[in-house]
Order: sequence, then structure tokens, then C-alpha cells
Amino acid sequence: MLDREDAPRPAPVELVRAPWLPLAILGVAAIASFVWILSLDSHLTFIADDWMLLVKRQGWGTSYFLLPFHGNIVTGPALVYKLMREVFGMGSATPYYALSVATFVASGVLLFFHLRRRVGDWLALCGAVLTLFLGAAFEDLLFAFQIGYYASVAAGLGMLIALDREDDAGDRIACALLVVSLAFSSIGLAFALGALVDLVLGRRPRGRRAYVALAPIVLYALWWLGWGHAAVNHLSAHNVITSPEYVFKAAAAGITSLLGLASNDGSEPSQPHLIWGKLILIAGLLLLGWKLVRERGISRGLAMALAIGLAFWLAAAFNRDVSRLPTSSRFQYPSAVFLLLVAAEMIRGLRIPRPAIVAAVVISGLAISGGISLMHREQHERWVPYADALRSRLAALQIAGTRADPHFQVAFPPDIEASARAYLLAADRYGSPAFSEGQLESRPQGEREAADVTLAQALGLALRSPAKGERSTACQTLQASSAGYTGVTLLHGGFTLANRSGAGVEVKLGRFAEGFPVSFGELPAGVKTALAVPVDSSRRPWNLGLIGIGPVRLCTTESG
Repeated sequence: MLDREDAPRPAPVELVRAPWLPLAILGVAAIASFVWILSLDSHLTFIADDWMLLVKRQGWGTSYFLLPFHGNIVTGPALVYKLMREVFGMGSATPYYALSVATFVASGVLLFFHLRRRVGDWLALCGAVLTLFLGAAFEDLLFAFQIGYYASVAAGLGMLIALDREDDAGDRIACALLVVSLAFSSIGLAFALGALVDLVLGRRPRGRRAYVALAPIVLYALWWLGWGHAAVNHLSAHNVITSPEYVFKAAAAGITSLLGLASNDGSEPSQPHLIWGKLILIAGLLLLGWKLVRERGISRGLAMALAIGLAFWLAAAFNRDVSRLPTSSRFQYPSAVFLLLVAAEMIRGLRIPRPAIVAAVVISGLAISGGISLMHREQHERWVPYADALRSRLAALQIAGTRADPHFQVAFPPDIEASARAYLLAADRYGSPAFSEGQLESRPQGEREAADVTLAQALGLALRSPAKGERSTACQTLQASSAGYTGVTLLHGGFTLANRSGAGVEVKLGRFAEGFPVSFGELPAGVKTALAVPVDSSRRPWNLGLIGIGPVRLCTTESG
């Protein structure tokens, strides 16, 4: 097979007589991207998967670093989180976001240096900047845990750049970077396939450089045999059969995202602007077919780029479920990078007219604007409320403190849970991002209601049968009503409630919220029940609510 990458290449078109200008713009864009994303992330806290590494997994054993998570290897992120927690604690997520965003920005810069060798500085700059401000990938950019994606892609791009050297030193660097890529996420498998294609189609002796691809793959295979095979996967005949449709939609969604036309998180069955991505993709496929027929073969670079992109999309297709849609926001970042790799190889060696480059710059500017708008909207409408709600519920758990049921499961939506004991031990040693009690008091009503419910559940508040030998003191008769307000507060201690009305009365409590969000259900007529309120770290009392009609006798109790 002919390798056309050594054919004479037209000199890149210069928009201005200043070769340093693209690099200067890249530097400014990288700094601006870092500041912009981190400014949005600074309003957030740890999210879902972060807590798996911060709280749920403990110790320094192999299980912490090598157990798969959602089918992925997370050895790299696990090591990063372990070290970050030891250095910065977990009182603030900002240091974690800073490292994650810095890794993302590094991947954008590496993408530029890979592309420039193929399409020149200005088109490479367009591709890099589109990636640096890819607002459609907000599920990655607003999530520190996605350092796994960023490091995997950055190391993979570094591998491609090292392979461009075509020397022994480049091979050693490429091998090491491929190991890093595979350690941070399974996206590294796509780059591993690219390295295999390079091995097969490259001009240099295969025998002495086979280790570049095979050594990292063997290490990954050993991990899979030891730990990875136990991961849940969704491979099915249906997923395999329908994978071409999935790949087509995934690539089209990536194009739509690069153009700044994505309008939501990709969870809807039909995306409003996906048609544009599909039309451009069809045109690109026709161009690719024409290129292959015209050149009677495929270049090594194009084969590598296609192998990397198709490996990623097919792996996602084979393992799809209801949350892994081809249009999902979380997949837009790697999709965009891989599409740019393919596009660069397709036009490599062509002399691009100056007007076309100017048009690409203008389109890039418009696309960036659309992406920024989407990311700001999603951050404001979804991610900040999520973070604030979590911090409010964690504030309640902090108030419960040592009186919390150690087996109470703390929810970190959408699918992570950890015991109160595990969380409180970690928070005691490393700090907590929870709101303080003073901050909780000023939060919106909905957050305070959720905090009250969490606090009651963590403390195990419940109506129980009165214990034998308890003495009742300081009794008073209250009136249940439709509003439930009694004017009575309970700080801590034992209490009994005797329903002396002719109908059931619902017993409720509220502490930080207005009203009574904690319900203990209905106390039947003529029934007496007990309620124990333990001491916690707050001096704020509980407000007692009684919903119904008629008298209820409230007494404090003392052990006999």
C-alpha cells in the first residue's frame, strides 16, 4: 500500500504575514477556556461519580484502583482523586475542577499540534478552539470526574504526535502515553487500535516496534482478566445489529456539536438540529468514498483516524443503554476530537483557498457562541440547583453527626450511595463541602424541606410504642387542624402523643423549612405513641405539626 503522507504538500495558506499569530491566539484561547470553564465549575461541588472515589471506595488496596466503574477502567482517576484528597481535602471541589479543566485544555492544545502538521496553523487553530469551547460537552466540562476522558484523550493525542516522529524515541514515548491513555478510561482502546493500524501500515520494521501497541494492550488485557471482566455490560445482538445506525447518529451529533447547534443534553429521541450534522456527514462520507476510489487506497494517517473514531463509536454502540444515547452530551467531546482527526486526514495535502479558511474562522466564531450559550444555560438551570440541593442535604447529615444511623444510605444522584458512617468519617478527616447551618437557614424552601427529611431519616426519627416504665411529665393538650400548626417546638428528649380525637391525626415535624415536610403517618384515634428526638449539633428545635381535627395530648417522658 502506498503511503501518500510523504508526497509533496502544498504550502499552507497564510491569512496574515505573522507566523506567530496562530500560536498567540491559541495561548489566549487556552487561558480563556480555562478561566471560563473553571468560573462555571466554581459554583458547583462534587457530583455523583466523584463520591465513588471520595467516599464509597476506601483504602489503598488494589480494589480501590483496579475495580471497574460503569464498565470502565478508572485506575488513573482513582490515583488522582486519592492524591488530591490527601493534599486538598474535600471541603471544596475547586482544586479538582482546576486540575480536570487544565487537563482538558492541554488536550485542546495537543490537538492543535497534531492537526497543524496536516492542515496548517489556521485550520488547526479553528479545530482546537472549537474543542476548547465545546459547550455541547457540558456533561464533561462541568464534571471533575471526567478527567478520565481528558487525560485519556490528551495522552492519546500525545501518542499520535510521538508516532509522527517515526523514530525509536518517538516509539518509546508513544508506548508510555498509550499506557496512560488506557489507565484513565476505556477511550484508550480506540487509540490502541490506532497504534495497531500504525504498526501494520507503517514503513518501519514491525518486529522491533510491535511493543508500542502490544505492551499497553497486554497490560489492559491483564486488568480485564483480573478485574474488568466482572463489570456490567450491555452487549447484545440487538446492539450489534443496530450499531451502524448508532455510529451514524453519534458522528452526526458530534458535527452538530462542533457547529454549536446542539440545543440540549442529547437525551431527547429527536434533536432539533441533528439534521445538519447528518447532511454534512453524508457529504463527508461521499467525499471519503471519492477520495478512496481516486487514490486507490488509504493513507496510514486516515486509516488510523478512522480506526480510532469507529472504535469509540462502535464500543459505545455495543454497550448502549437508556443513558448512553449517541447524542448524549457526555460523548460529544471525544466525538468532536475524533471527527477533527478524520477531517484533517481527508484534506491533508490539499491547498485550501484563503476564502475557505476565512469562512472556517467565521463559522468557528459563530459555533463557539452557540456552545457557550448552551453551557451557561445548562449550568444555571440544572447543575447549580443539583449542587446546591446536595450541599443542603449534606448539611443535614453534618448536623446529625455521630447520632446518625451509621447504615443510613446517603444518596449522591443519580446512582451513587454510601453509608453515613463512610461519609462522616471522610468528612471528619478531609472536610465537607456541605453548607453550614447558617447557610442552610437561608436556602430556598425546597432545599430546606429536603434537608429536614434527610435529617429525620439519618436520626431515625419514627413513632414507636411507648416503653414500659417511662414517666410522663409536663403534659399539655394540643389541637390538630387542617393547617397543622401547633406552636409547639421539640428540641430533644422523649415525648408521647395520645390521640384523643375521634379520627386519625397525621403527625409531622419541620425544622429548617417552613411547614412540616417530615411526616410520620397517621396516628389512629385513641392510640398513644412515643417519639424520641436525639441531641445533635444544632440548637434549632423541631416544630410539631398535627394535621386533623380534635385534641392530642403531648407529654415529655423520663425513664422510670
